[in-house]
Amino acid sequence: MDSFDGEGFAGGLLLVIVIVLLIYGSTDIKNLTGAPNDE
Repeated sequence: MDSFDGEGFAGGLLLVIVIVLLIYGSTDIKNLTGAPNDE
């Protein structure tokens, strides 16, 4: 792996993390707004 593209790998990894956070974040927001006081 001499020609390992560190910058490309970091960019792709960051993109995946952002997408996952958006997906989980939006579901968390829906749950909180849907039932804020529901224990």
